[in-house]
Amino acid sequence: MLHHPIARELVLVGGGHSHVILLRMLGMNPIPGLAVTLVSPETSTPYSGMLPGVIAGHYRREEAFIDLGPLCRFAGANFIRAAVTGVDPDGQQVAVPGRPALRYDLLSVDVGSTPTLQNVSDQAVIPVKPISHFLERWDAFVGRLEYGGVREVGFVGSGAGGVELCLAVHHFLQQQPGIPPVQVHLFSADTRILAEFDDAVRQRFERVIAAAGIQVHLQFRARDFVNGQLSAGDDRTIELDEVFWVTQASAAGWLAESGLATNERGFLTVRDTLQSTSHDNVFAVGDCAVMENYPRPRAGVFAVRQGKPLYANIRASLFERPLKPYRPQSRYLALISTGQRYAVATRNGLSAEGGWVWRWKDWIDRRFMNRFLDLPTMKADKSNPLLASFDDQMHCGGCGAKVSADLLEDVLGAVLPQGSSRDDAAIVEIPAKRQMLQSVDHFRGFINDPYAQARIAVCHALSDIYACGGQAHSVMALITLPFGKPDVIRSTLEQVMAGIMDQLHRDHVKLIGGHTSEGAELSLGFTVNGSVIPGKLWQKTGMQAGDVLILTKPLGTGAIFAADMQHRARGDWVAAAVASMEVSNKAASQVLSHYEVSACTDITGFGLAGHCLEMLTGKLGVELYLSAMPCLPGAMACISELGITSTLHESNRRVAGLALPGEAAEILFDPQTSGGLLAAVPAHSATSCLQDLVEAGYGDAAVVGRVNDAGRLVLNLSGAWND
Repeated sequence: MLHHPIARELVLVGGGHSHVILLRMLGMNPIPGLAVTLVSPETSTPYSGMLPGVIAGHYRREEAFIDLGPLCRFAGANFIRAAVTGVDPDGQQVAVPGRPALRYDLLSVDVGSTPTLQNVSDQAVIPVKPISHFLERWDAFVGRLEYGGVREVGFVGSGAGGVELCLAVHHFLQQQPGIPPVQVHLFSADTRILAEFDDAVRQRFERVIAAAGIQVHLQFRARDFVNGQLSAGDDRTIELDEVFWVTQASAAGWLAESGLATNERGFLTVRDTLQSTSHDNVFAVGDCAVMENYPRPRAGVFAVRQGKPLYANIRASLFERPLKPYRPQSRYLALISTGQRYAVATRNGLSAEGGWVWRWKDWIDRRFMNRFLDLPTMKADKSNPLLASFDDQMHCGGCGAKVSADLLEDVLGAVLPQGSSRDDAAIVEIPAKRQMLQSVDHFRGFINDPYAQARIAVCHALSDIYACGGQAHSVMALITLPFGKPDVIRSTLEQVMAGIMDQLHRDHVKLIGGHTSEGAELSLGFTVNGSVIPGKLWQKTGMQAGDVLILTKPLGTGAIFAADMQHRARGDWVAAAVASMEVSNKAASQVLSHYEVSACTDITGFGLAGHCLEMLTGKLGVELYLSAMPCLPGAMACISELGITSTLHESNRRVAGLALPGEAAEILFDPQTSGGLLAAVPAHSATSCLQDLVEAGYGDAAVVGRVNDAGRLVLNLSGAWND
């Protein structure tokens, strides 16, 4: 893999339609020297054009969602799952809760919009935006339908989105056997529905709505929904059980407070080049932005078409070339479904309807989505103006490849406690009547988030101490940062140091020294110091026949991140794996210390089978309960369905020498990063131990095996331990 120095940083806020197209273009035409980071609260983004089809039952959900994890991997972009809370355009920083602000040279915002609820609580109604949250509320609505308590359902908003959703829900209701009839209502604040369309389109939908038996309430400006009553500004009321809110959208609150130029409604204002009217290095697209010279409706068709000019103008800005103006079309093709596999098409005053229109719409939507399902392998362009300022001597390594002293002092001074030692070597005081433990670990970055990578690396390194039954005391860090401009190096180091210090703080461990250098890619290493009471040390060997083996965390990180490297792992799989790896083994070790642990190890590169073999001595054997193995979501799909395993997988399997009964056993050879503890405890205390582990936050802890005197490792396909 070719690694380039980093010259500029682009931060993308939000995973909207324009940004997913931009990311795909960055994957197809990468810009060496540009570091890209996407910040999104969700791991996938819905394609709005297919949402009514999902509700009506024509599509599976996964068919209508773009997975941001594989897309970012394809684009070479970092992905941070978080909700941005603010932007400092003068300091060029993006605020993300729980971690240092993200620095940027260029910023692009595509966060969509939020519903205009006015005096209505979003807990009382079902707002259609954001769509990801809408689907959670939709699931709850479907659950309430099954109890038979829903008789009257209303839809506030009679634009294209409101009408299309109303008809989709009506079609869904008609397809549910055993559910009592539900009356559907559509509310319009205007004297008509679909006010943005001409009479011919409106008449087509009026016929469809009338045939469906949907009651339309005109000039009903919904004010609030309280105690089952929807009231209008003229004091009319309608009793309803459920209300879907599909009215004109509002801007996210933090945009107006960001210091970026906005209009009177809080939406970002942009020029023809999609740049902020107040800051040249900030772009905004999609529903959160308004083009000053070409205001257009908030429709997905405009957001999709902004992706290409956004890429072109970001590239031009980086290379200091003139930016090209973008003029959105004034007339566009609208394809609006009617609930069934039937739709209406309109453009330039002409309209048509029929099943063939729905099939046309389906073809267009699927063609768009297929661009993100089949991501090709691309070769990077080695020549790029962004890298012209890096000469051959800049990173010769003759200076020890160290990070500059002033930059290092600035970053460390902000995160280390006052009075921290800057000596060349650290003094480690060994507590009285305790033995010292020491371990070392080092590996390259494997996730595109330096903060999370640092937390995981700390957890992984400390785990050796916890697997011995010890207490971690201090660490020394070895950090290699990717080559880059000083501001870029500073930004990366701030994220790394914040991740290290946050995790050390959680584990009550000190950072007492370290070394930084620059290299081809991010890598982190730690020397860990700890201590243990003499006679209380847990070793890998020492199991007793009759003991059971308890695993504290699920398996599967190796397969998931092997698939992620090929941009084939779903974003929610990766997110679950990261969350598991960020769980320290400290609390598990503390729980286990209250039981008679005869042997313990942590599951890392050799996989569970390999580490079990390390624990075997003499005539002892282990029977593993394959059906009881806790696995991360997606781990078995990566191995069995995608056929992807980690590079160590085959070696681990050969060493184990097991006769495999099927693909399910492959998880035993999956190498783990920051895996759980595997402890042997007496069978009579296993139930209590598991309960304590679950209460301590290890919800996947399980008894995965039993120690016997068979002298070998064997598999039990369907058996499970019971006390």
